[in-house]
Amino acid sequence: MGFRREYGRINVEVTVKKTELIERLTASRKKHEKEFNQAIALWRKDLAEITKNIDVKNLNHYPQELAELEEHCPDCYLEAYDDIIEMFNMAVKDEILLDSQAFRNFCRDEWDWKSDVSSNKYYRKVLKKK
Repeated sequence: MGFRREYGRINVEVTVKKTELIERLTASRKKHEKEFNQAIALWRKDLAEITKNIDVKNLNHYPQELAELEEHCPDCYLEAYDDIIEMFNMAVKDEILLDSQAFRNFCRDEWDWKSDVSSNKYYRKVLKKK
């Protein structure tokens, strides 16, 4: 374990077992996949409801309802998990050195994009049910 100071913050480095790291990432990926599938199902339900009420023949502009729905479409971050899991699976060593940020991302499942997920109205509905 090592400590470094970067821009006034202390950055800690820790070595973790590759297998444990991959297990955590895989569990986080499964959780995100479930939440995404539930959120996108809610979004698709709203999309179906809105589109059935649009009179395409008399349409003169892009429907505002669709613009708002597009803005709130849940994003999927499975590729981020897949990339990291694949990288660690290919790692030669049985231990991986992580800094503080990587530890938060990979071990605690605290990614920068989590704020986008928590502010998305469809993800919020899914997360409220828990």
